[in-house]
Amino acid sequence: MIIRMTVRVKVDERGRITLPKEIRRVLNIMPGDELTLYVRGDKIVVEKSMNPFERLGKLLGDISFDRQLRIEAEEEALKDISRRMDRRVKEMSP
Repeated sequence: MIIRMTVRVKVDERGRITLPKEIRRVLNIMPGDELTLYVRGDKIVVEKSMNPFERLGKLLGDISFDRQLRIEAEEEALKDISRRMDRRVKEMSP
């Protein structure tokens, strides 16, 4: 499901913005959540960051396996995130 929403916000004197309540609600952004900001052309893109371990847990569900397999799976999830971030950086480069 694609949600389209446009909201104008002001930057305060310390360079901060407040995410409006309706945006936080729709994206389930809670206090303490991390967001990733990057520049794409002349736009600032804000994404909710997902902890790679949470992501792994959602993908695997309640599958149980030994500690070594879990370590390998976590390392692979971190590599995947690193590759995605590298692609984003390349996309932003002129």
